[in-house]
Amino acid sequence: MPFSNTSSWTRTQGVVELQLWEALVLAVVQGLTEFLPVSSSGHLVLTSWLLGVREPTIVYDILVHFGTLLAIFVAFWSEIKDVSGSLRTMLFQPRVFRAQWRVVPAHRILTAIIVGTFPAVLVALLFYSTITSLFSEPYFTGAMLIVTGTILFVCERWPSRNRNLGEITLRDGLWIGLGQALAVLPGISRSGTTISAGLVRGLDRESAARFSFLLTIPAILGGMVLAVKDLMFGEILTPYWILLIGVIVAAMTGFAAIQLLLLVVRRGRLTWFSYYTWGLGTIILVLWRLQA
Repeated sequence: MPFSNTSSWTRTQGVVELQLWEALVLAVVQGLTEFLPVSSSGHLVLTSWLLGVREPTIVYDILVHFGTLLAIFVAFWSEIKDVSGSLRTMLFQPRVFRAQWRVVPAHRILTAIIVGTFPAVLVALLFYSTITSLFSEPYFTGAMLIVTGTILFVCERWPSRNRNLGEITLRDGLWIGLGQALAVLPGISRSGTTISAGLVRGLDRESAARFSFLLTIPAILGGMVLAVKDLMFGEILTPYWILLIGVIVAAMTGFAAIQLLLLVVRRGRLTWFSYYTWGLGTIILVLWRLQA
């Protein structure tokens, strides 16, 4: 079957009753590729094409993203608790927040997250229709997967100044946020570009990875908020127990992906994912070309 007939490359808003095996496959793919620097969009398309698995409805998509969000909270609870405390101080004691900003690491991390979130939001608002149209172009995603691999390969070899997460600056947040904005394109890995941007800015490997995960939180929450009306008012045919299993599986695989990526980053082996994304991008381009 040609690509165009097996996947719309967009999340369907129609009412679809997912079978258990479909829900499991999609939850595993989402949980792993949400955090590993391999592009979730490319994998969802390839999965749909090879296995004939339908892409999730918006409701199911929200739920599996909630599962991956749970994985982040479990893996980084200590950092999230500190940043949440800084957020309360920012909102209710702004003068204290400003006075403490230079000496409290959690304050610096929070402001870097806020600054880093803006570029992706701005790009999504200004170029939403253009970006959406790119999801129907398989060759574009294949090409961007190759770009992702190149970014990882180059930045893995970038000289590191070994600054820790508590030393992050607003410029770091902005630079890493620009990497996240680039990742709105299908085939560009969000975690890959943000970790790479952190390395270029001189953060040590683990700090770059940890900030990348923390920066994911507002992105996931924003997407869930925008689609919450579909969760509240949309018709759901899939049994609730299947939806619950999907959430649990997405959370478990997401947590495993986080631990794996942290291990790989610590050992300086991001180039493993370069070879993988180069190969996957090439496969998609070849398959698209053969069936064009």
